[in-house]
Amino acid sequence: MSQLKFTSLGSGSKGNATVVGYDEALILIDSGFSCKLLETRLAERAIDCQHIKAILVTHEHSDHFNGVPTFSNRYGIPVWMSHGTSLNQKAEKIKALNVFNSHSSFQIEQLEVQPVLVPHDSREACQFVIRKGSSCLGILTDLGHITPFVSQQYKDCQALLLEFNHDIQMLMSGRYPPALKARVSGSLGHLSNDQAIDFLKNGQLDSLKFLAAMHLSEENNCRHSVLDQINGLSLDSVEVTIACQENGFDWVSI
Repeated sequence: MSQLKFTSLGSGSKGNATVVGYDEALILIDSGFSCKLLETRLAERAIDCQHIKAILVTHEHSDHFNGVPTFSNRYGIPVWMSHGTSLNQKAEKIKALNVFNSHSSFQIEQLEVQPVLVPHDSREACQFVIRKGSSCLGILTDLGHITPFVSQQYKDCQALLLEFNHDIQMLMSGRYPPALKARVSGSLGHLSNDQAIDFLKNGQLDSLKFLAAMHLSEENNCRHSVLDQINGLSLDSVEVTIACQENGFDWVSI
């Protein structure tokens, strides 16, 4: 049986895109990059655009949505998003638009996609748990805090792409205006390093084998600090990486 595989094409405030799938059946999750830049980054991973069977959108913010309509229409790829996300004006440009039920899983090829509603300052934002056979990948970024519901949804993941957006001290002492600091650190904003570490400690992630720190702020975080905090958890059997803005991370299989 072919393995579930995934790669990040870039992660951060300037754009996000992740590819998940098996063999030549792939799903693109978000694209905050222009269509041209997305094509370039897909080519760098030796991905044929014709092998992308669907695009999943987490929410309507530009660093996740911007390139989706043009790329979808150019290659005739169906797009899936929540009803709330579909109310975004940019969604009207998508020719092959599908709306999923945020409370129910659905199938794309051999992949089972479970949307997970998360607290974020957008309309019906969802992250995803994706399964193929016994393999389970969780994607969890762009949320202000971990709810009991979220924690329950991710407990069986063997691989987790988890937001480590900001160091709270760096954010509060930095140059962001007060309103933006409040938004980022608020309950509908982004996960801090402390929140992500707490989730790793208490989330009952007993099956975890791979962890990627995602959506790091270039202004308000430090890669070395994130790695030090993760290493302090003594996750001896877990492979750890950090997704960067320019290159994401290369293919991983589980």
